[in-house]
Amino acid sequence: MKKRLFHSFALLLALTLTACNNDTSTMNISQQEENSSGAKSGEYAEIGSGANLVKFPEDLEEGIVFATYDRGDIHENIYVNSREAIEAVQNREELPSGTVITLEGFRDGELEHYLVMEKRTGWGSQYSPEERTGEWEFQAFTPDREVMEDGIGGRAIGRCYTCHANQERDQYMNSLDQMQEFNLGEISQSKNSSTENPIAAIHTEDWKVSEISAHMIDSKDANKGVSSLIDGEEKTKIIEEVLLNMYLQKFKS
Repeated sequence: MKKRLFHSFALLLALTLTACNNDTSTMNISQQEENSSGAKSGEYAEIGSGANLVKFPEDLEEGIVFATYDRGDIHENIYVNSREAIEAVQNREELPSGTVITLEGFRDGELEHYLVMEKRTGWGSQYSPEERTGEWEFQAFTPDREVMEDGIGGRAIGRCYTCHANQERDQYMNSLDQMQEFNLGEISQSKNSSTENPIAAIHTEDWKVSEISAHMIDSKDANKGVSSLIDGEEKTKIIEEVLLNMYLQKFKS
């Protein structure tokens, strides 16, 4: 009898403990789900909320135009701010932190807007994985290089993230192919042609400069007034002055 009572008591105790454990587990699971739901709703920032980090690239004109597009009345120039970025892409490497890509958009020949995407280490980590575009942030600017509050800018800037999110395979760029195909040799050629003195580039080694007596300058026999040939630095200086005056006269006319 005592054994039967003992077994009954033990069974009742076991059932009670099991029920308590089940209730506790149910409460824990419910609490975890609630916490998880709360984390999901408040963990990620609204897409585009970090656009304010992107500033207009003041050195835009020093950048490299690696692609252009023409669609009807629309013309676009695409700049990148460094040669290193192009080299990274052409070496099948990740674009470095600090890369800035700028789209300069025209409509009917008039500047309409600038779209800037900038990559920095850690940027974009506040967005959900589904919306995040790597470490890129985007911003739209007016022709006056002020932040655009409407149109492409403002809350609508989220469209930039949505569009580029589909380009994960191309490092979130729409023009990666053009950057891969860009000829870096064009940069050196362009710099050389822009910095080279067009006058100094003229070969004048075989030119002869003669000194003419002042009273013979207006004479038909000016050649008879040659007293000596001018050479060396003085010759170079005279030729450069003459060519410069000719260039200025041509420019004025």
